[in-house]
Amino acid sequence: MEDKVVEIIEKHRKDDAKLLAILHDVQDEFGYIPEDAIKVIARELKMKKGEIYDTASFYSFFRFKPEGQHEVLVCDCIVCHIKGAEDIIKRLEEEFKVTMGETTKDGKYTFKMVKGLGHCEKSPVMMVDGKLYGNLTPERAVEILRRCEQ
Repeated sequence: MEDKVVEIIEKHRKDDAKLLAILHDVQDEFGYIPEDAIKVIARELKMKKGEIYDTASFYSFFRFKPEGQHEVLVCDCIVCHIKGAEDIIKRLEEEFKVTMGETTKDGKYTFKMVKGLGHCEKSPVMMVDGKLYGNLTPERAVEILRRCEQ
């Protein structure tokens, strides 16, 4: 990993916004920004690890943990919440033994709670790998995800 990160750093040495470019390329290479990569970046750029984390954590698109094969976004905006999103979230967390914001141990699903997918007329809703599912019940949400496993 270290050699690849150093190669990425060298590619951006002369860039004005090199840290962001490096972080993007590291995440593209590994799917997230590993702790070991942050150590290498800090060493090579003569920065503190905390400075790297401060920068990366400011932007919501950078990840510090690997993502699952399937991204599951569960909407908990006020409309979805009123129509049962809380029950759906609870059922998914129980069924897949995970907390919103985490990835299942088998690496199949990364669950994220969001505040608005823009489909209130179909609430409660969730999005799986970019595909929207509406008018959900807790049982239907589980059924949709179990179909992803087949």
